[in-house]
Amino acid sequence: MWSDPRDAAYVYEMIQRISQIEGLVTDRDRDLFLADISLPHALALHFLVLGETANKLSASFKASFKAAVPEVEWKKIINLRHLIAHEYRQIDHAELWRLSLTKIPELKAALPPLPPPAEIF
Repeated sequence: MWSDPRDAAYVYEMIQRISQIEGLVTDRDRDLFLADISLPHALALHFLVLGETANKLSASFKASFKAAVPEVEWKKIINLRHLIAHEYRQIDHAELWRLSLTKIPELKAALPPLPPPAEIF
């Protein structure tokens, strides 16, 4: 699975972004969160980076991972990044909130454990 050492770094980045997303929504009231001037935008930024990182994963990693865990929808993750980056006026922060509570835990559970550093380099 780790034929390209950059994939491990990208998965590490994805894990970091997932942690940031969880930190933004955990134990928060949805309506208060969405009414905040900056929190929804911070959430969108983490989704943007998550999608950008997913897009950088090697084709061989995505293919082997997709075979093992078909429920991860890479194309949707990457397309969400494009929407946030290029159609920012159309960002639905309530939908990002929903994804944070439904899809992010699924993605977190599906990501493979990282190899020890000695196996990456």
